[in-house]
Amino acid sequence: MTDRPRVVLVRPWVDAHAGSGCCSGDTRDPIALEQRVCGPVEHAAETRVTAACYRLLREQLPEVDVQLVSASNTAYLLPTTFAAARRRGGVMDALRECLRAPTAGAVLLDGERIGDVAQLGPGGVVAVVRRRLEQTQPG
Repeated sequence: MTDRPRVVLVRPWVDAHAGSGCCSGDTRDPIALEQRVCGPVEHAAETRVTAACYRLLREQLPEVDVQLVSASNTAYLLPTTFAAARRRGGVMDALRECLRAPTAGAVLLDGERIGDVAQLGPGGVVAVVRRRLEQTQPG
């Protein structure tokens, strides 16, 4: 476990293809067993915004652990969100936070949902994360 702040960007549904990894360029056509039959993949706008958020966070806030997680990965999102929310408040608040965590496009900072990539955009995500980190700094 790391002591670094962790930002989780929940990938949009349009980007989450089973068994496809982060790009999914070779897996959209399940019949292609011997060679790549797909050309370059044009990602949906939501995916491009999420990717831009990821790159900008990594570039401008190198002290932050930035992760991309599929909205379908509730095995990760629910327990980590619940544990972080439970430390901040009661069980009912933690359960409410868990309902919002796996929302596609969510931005989570140490388990707390702080925004949405589509609404904030890359610069807005960085600004919100930076502001929240400054609020939690001692001093």
